Amino acid sequence: MTLHLAGAAWVLPLAAVLLALSGLISLYRLLRGPSRPDRAVAIDALTLLAVAAMALLCLMRGEALFIDVAVLLALVSFLGTAAFAFLFDDAHSQMPEKSEERP
Repeated sequence: MTLHLAGAAWVLPLAAVLLALSGLISLYRLLRGPSRPDRAVAIDALTLLAVAAMALLCLMRGEALFIDVAVLLALVSFLGTAAFAFLFDDAHSQMPEKSEERP
């Protein structure tokens, strides 16, 4: 089964360039991020960009080889994001509570 996309000659390469640019921006945030949650979000963004790149590669080649890998990577990325959320929630809950006393 072949799939013909309208405008595929310029849309798919443009999407690849935009994915690469987004990857560079996310990599910059991963390396320079001022806090650990910023770095965790950058890792999550990079994995989602990898899923999008695999889907784009499938469209460019006309093969559905990497779709299963992309779905698996998306599921693992979700589990990693949930783990980071629990990690940062635990660190936040150990902070002292503000007193709500009024004068």
